[in-house]
Amino acid sequence: MKDTELAELILNIGKRIRELRKEQNMTQLDLAVKSGMEENAVQRLEMARTSPTIKTLYKIAKGLGVELRELF
Repeated sequence: MKDTELAELILNIGKRIRELRKEQNMTQLDLAVKSGMEENAVQRLEMARTSPTIKTLYKIAKGLGVELRELF
C-alpha cells in the first residue's frame, strides 16, 4: 500500500467515524466517554491527524454501538 493510499484510508475512517457519531447525535465528548478515550483523541481521529490502532478502532466501534467493519 502506498503512503497516499494509506493517508486516504485514514482520512476515510475519520470521516466515517464523524458520520456515524453525528447520525447518533453524539458530540465528540459523548463518543470519547462511551469509548473510554480522551476527547482530543477522537478529534485527532476524525481529522485524520493520527493513524488509529485496531484497539482504538475497536473502542470507537463499541462506543458507537457498531461492528468494527462499519468504520471502513
